[in-house]
Amino acid sequence: MSRLRMIVVLSLMLVAIARKRRYRTRIRRYGVRPFNKLRKLHGQYETMVKYIKTNDEKEFFSYTRMTPAMFDHLLMLVEPKVRKHPSRKNALCPSFRLCLTLHYLAEGCSMKEISRNYYIGKATAHVIIREICTVLWDVLKDIYIPEPTIERMVEVSKGFYRRWNMPNCLGALDGKHVSIQAPYHSGSEYFSYKKSFSLVLMVACDSYYKFIYVDIAAPGSLHDSYIFRQSNFGRAFLSNEFEDRLPQAKVLPNSNIVLPYFLVADQAFPLHKRIMRPYPGQRLGEEKNIFNYRLSRARRTIENTFGILVQRWWILRKPIVGDISTCTKIVQAVVVLHNYLQAEESDLPVHKQRYCPTGLADQEKDGDVTPGIWRQDPFQLQSVGRIGANVASVNVQQNRNLLAQYFVSDAGAVPWQWNHILRDSLP
Repeated sequence: MSRLRMIVVLSLMLVAIARKRRYRTRIRRYGVRPFNKLRKLHGQYETMVKYIKTNDEKEFFSYTRMTPAMFDHLLMLVEPKVRKHPSRKNALCPSFRLCLTLHYLAEGCSMKEISRNYYIGKATAHVIIREICTVLWDVLKDIYIPEPTIERMVEVSKGFYRRWNMPNCLGALDGKHVSIQAPYHSGSEYFSYKKSFSLVLMVACDSYYKFIYVDIAAPGSLHDSYIFRQSNFGRAFLSNEFEDRLPQAKVLPNSNIVLPYFLVADQAFPLHKRIMRPYPGQRLGEEKNIFNYRLSRARRTIENTFGILVQRWWILRKPIVGDISTCTKIVQAVVVLHNYLQAEESDLPVHKQRYCPTGLADQEKDGDVTPGIWRQDPFQLQSVGRIGANVASVNVQQNRNLLAQYFVSDAGAVPWQWNHILRDSLP
């Protein structure tokens, strides 16, 4: 073997050895870190959570965002999916894992803080949170965010007319930017116009602040109209192929005006047969101003829904640390937990409702609005804003004009709307 060949062979061997050392499996110093062996003596679950669950319901709600009874009911629903096989030595119980995840979502604390408080490894905390969030979405979504049917849509429209005097309304539509840590190798895909990395939560809600249509994980750089068109429920509303899955046009109450069912939205969305948005501009005249006011009353429900969501689940207040898959699972979990708690509290007396008590959302009486507590929070909502112009067909504009005429007629007017318009026009 020549000297040059020998040098080349030795060089390749040295490179191979260096790569092997670089990528070899890390040798664990401990099977279980000695600190974590004290879990049953000093862990937060054993020393505090069990006590407040039995003796301090208010503190337990602050810790998990639900009462002990709701926690036990939720545990019953998810336990079959999260219980480990009996052969697993020292497996953490389902109650421990669920409580840990709920506290992480409620407080928005770091994985390191969770691992220290619960006396478990940081990687273990990450695995638990990811697994429980996945189970929560899989188990609860079909119960509390069911597939919309024509019957359910009609019930939603009745709620909007009963509470907000908006006929033929199938929901209030908007998007929210959920701030996340910059994903690896993603470039500017998730960088939004708000100068931060985000996922877009595109949803529609009913008149009782519950999500009815949900699309999660669109990159923050995409236009809101594009996200809506590409979502499953967006295609159902905008495509003629799904007309048979939506309620047929209906006569507005106490009139002979026939209009299709629609979603209410802001100026970020296009005017469409199935989407009502406000008239753009200023000095619109009495009829158009009243239409915009009445539309904003119905659309305020989605603002309050986002406000309640962020006020209760503080994980949404700051960038979520994790890859795209983990961030998506976390957002899915808080959305379905929101609906779960709203539904479970709907039958309780007002004075016993904790998740959305009186005053947390906006209160309105005869057009006078008392801002909800969530609006006083320093962490403002990051909703999707208006980007670009939207051009609608003549027929769609006629539908909006007919609805505006209905709102100023005796059949559709509410007594306080005139005072509201006059009050806004005063210097």
